[in-house]
Parts: sequence; structure tokens; C-alpha cells
Amino acid sequence: MSAPILFPRHFPRDNQLYNQRWISYGLELPIIRRFWRQHFKKRPEIQPHHVIPNLQTVLKAIQHHMGISLLPRYLIQEALREKKVKIELEHLAVKNQIFLAYKLKHRNHPTIQKTIRSLKKEEVEK
Repeated sequence: MSAPILFPRHFPRDNQLYNQRWISYGLELPIIRRFWRQHFKKRPEIQPHHVIPNLQTVLKAIQHHMGISLLPRYLIQEALREKKVKIELEHLAVKNQIFLAYKLKHRNHPTIQKTIRSLKKEEVEK
């Protein structure tokens, strides 16, 4: 999964990002901080314009032109299809590793097997 940055326009460097109206999931800038560290090798020195502890609501705020943010791709698929948001700087996406954990005695459970097949299929399609 990746967290593409959502912008109304293109901003190629970190210094151009500082003065934007950032919408964050939390005061500690959890998603934004990871993006900044990975691509700019430092912690972001920004204050969010809005702190909204719900990713769905952050997306709605972006759609209402309240600012910009970083969100997981799975969350924005419908808004992208409907052209309500736009991804910028997609080449700067951040990758996350997700682990599927379950009790060994349940490894043959149909739901677990279906999930494993789905995840393997998604990985092959990339």
C-alpha cells in the first residue's frame, strides 16, 4: 500500500510544501512525518492547519478544498475514479509492509485461506 500525496497543484520540493494548508490525522503528523523522513531525510517542520483523527474525514476535507494531505491509496480509490481528488508526486509514494497473523490451528480456515489467496493475487498483479 502507498500513501500518495494529494494536491491541487504540483509542488516538487519540500520547501514548497511548508506553506501549504496541511490536514493531518494527528498532531504528531504520523503519515506526513514518515513521507517527509523517507523522501527529504528530515522531520517536517510544519504545523497542520487541521487535525482530523479520522482518515475518511481527512479525505472529505481535501475534497472540500480545506487543504492537502497524504492518505493510503485504498482509501482514495473511489474519490480518484470520481475525479474528486488528484494525486501529485506519485513517484514519492511510501510503501508499507502489512503482515497477516493468525493462530496456526486456524491456518486452514476458509476466511484465512481466502485472504491469503487474495493477497498473493494482488502481489502478482503489481
